[in-house]
Amino acid sequence: MKVIKTVNHMPGNPMRGLSRLVFLPVLLVVLLATAANSADDKANRRKEFYDNLKIMSEVYERIINNYVDEKDPKEIMTAAIEGMLDELDEHSNYLPPVNYEDLVMSTEGEFGGLGITINIRDHYPTVVSPIEGTPAYYMGIQGGDQIVEIEGESSKDFTSREAVKLLRGKAGTQVNITIKRPGQKDMLPLTITRDIIKLESVPYAFMLGDIGYIRIGNFARSTKDEVQAKLDELTAAGMKGLILDLRFNPGGLLDAAQGVSELFLEKDKLIVFTKGRLRSQNHSFYSEARGAVYNQVPIVVMINGSSASASEIVSAAIQDHDAGLVVGQTSFGKGSVQTVFRLDEDEALKLTTARYYTPSGRSIHKDRPRHGRGEMPAKGEQGETEPLEDEAKDKEGHRFTKEKFYTDSGRVVYGGGGITPDIEIDQDFLSDFEVAVERDYALVAYAVEYAAHHADIPEDYQLSDEDYRQFKEFLQGRENIEEYLGVFDLTYSDSLVDANAEFIKRGVRRELARRIHGPTAAYKVAIEADTQLHDTLDLFKKARTLPELLAMADKWNQEQLSKVAAETASNEAESENLKN
Repeated sequence: MKVIKTVNHMPGNPMRGLSRLVFLPVLLVVLLATAANSADDKANRRKEFYDNLKIMSEVYERIINNYVDEKDPKEIMTAAIEGMLDELDEHSNYLPPVNYEDLVMSTEGEFGGLGITINIRDHYPTVVSPIEGTPAYYMGIQGGDQIVEIEGESSKDFTSREAVKLLRGKAGTQVNITIKRPGQKDMLPLTITRDIIKLESVPYAFMLGDIGYIRIGNFARSTKDEVQAKLDELTAAGMKGLILDLRFNPGGLLDAAQGVSELFLEKDKLIVFTKGRLRSQNHSFYSEARGAVYNQVPIVVMINGSSASASEIVSAAIQDHDAGLVVGQTSFGKGSVQTVFRLDEDEALKLTTARYYTPSGRSIHKDRPRHGRGEMPAKGEQGETEPLEDEAKDKEGHRFTKEKFYTDSGRVVYGGGGITPDIEIDQDFLSDFEVAVERDYALVAYAVEYAAHHADIPEDYQLSDEDYRQFKEFLQGRENIEEYLGVFDLTYSDSLVDANAEFIKRGVRRELARRIHGPTAAYKVAIEADTQLHDTLDLFKKARTLPELLAMADKWNQEQLSKVAAETASNEAESENLKN
């Protein structure tokens, strides 16, 4: 009766309600059929799984018992595991017997080494980022460099663990490597002296005029507290703006990224979320109330192509919630979540199980198949031929070809792998001459000798003309300098050295400052040549509030968009003229 009453009171066609009643059992049949099909699919998939497992087991058994040469069962099983992982992404790896110290070293410890983080890409150990202030950093090693030889042995198809085992060693010992650098045809041989690598989370924090500067080297358990302490110190010093430098930051702990992000975000703001194939891998991380939000001064976050993982989470959270401006270059794009599954007491499988997404919905991850199959090398990576590099550039295009997303205030931000900065600022790298001199350790050696004969060297020391002349003689007498220059087809001459006088004087001052006054003093000298940092500081001269900085970013994007439109129109006109 209730159903009939409902039908009688429906406006319009009186048969409409009846048609819905007829539709209900049809819908139930469809749903039941779908469920049955789903159950059948699961059953078929399960059967296929066990069938394949049986085949794999039989192949393994036949090899061990029947192959012409006796094989180590463990080696064959390891090869089978690595063969399966070869079909997955570069971050999924089999972990042979390891200990807990290896697991926590990156967040709490120290070791003897070069100061780089690596991934396996296109068959070779590839530098993700050099760690600031380490031998690798001062040798000019860059993110994207491929280590193709270690001690004269090809490193092709090395695992990360095999490469790290050879690269690490006692401080003071040397290791010979050969680098293949994106955009350069010639190989670059380097001899690097290992040093103690201390993974300080916040190695530098000081004032640059009235602008506070905090450098985060990696994200460890203490990072949030360290940053908070530095914020308090800089606030007491009267800072009017803050630069949070995440360049060359390879990442670290998710908890640390969450803790740093919520220093600058209000309570209950989404920081990052993960999505995986299984519901259990879907998580959202929000800022919690753990103290006052730091929003007294405008914030600018610096990133580059070696900013990865946790550093991308922090920069994206600040950008998406309009808590600060992000500048520099597009970040690395390490936006995948790895879960470690223990296989037995001392072996494990590190498997990618989800991906990170920013508050606005952007995927942080940039696909990089293990051996580059099915994907052109991205900009900044090494292609096999020049045409491939050109095609890669065409494929990636400029920022305006990327998918658009929107911040809390409605500003446009761009997706497409990695974090695209609000304002792009170019970054300089060492010249060939500078790499050769750093490789020779001439600056360090001269500083040691100079300090031994001079007392009371002030922190603002400047090289005199006589000091500079003596260094030139010292450099010319170095046993290997001609060889190191020859790698770049350079020959020692007074004119070559004088053309790089500014670098030499700054380098000697840097190493003297390190030896006499410590790493912070040395870093302050080093950043005198950091044009990207100085361009960032200039932003505060043009805009002293966060709204003004964000407005400046909008203006910059409009200018870049106009340039792209003009270039496109010009290219189209040129093509049309060629046709005619």
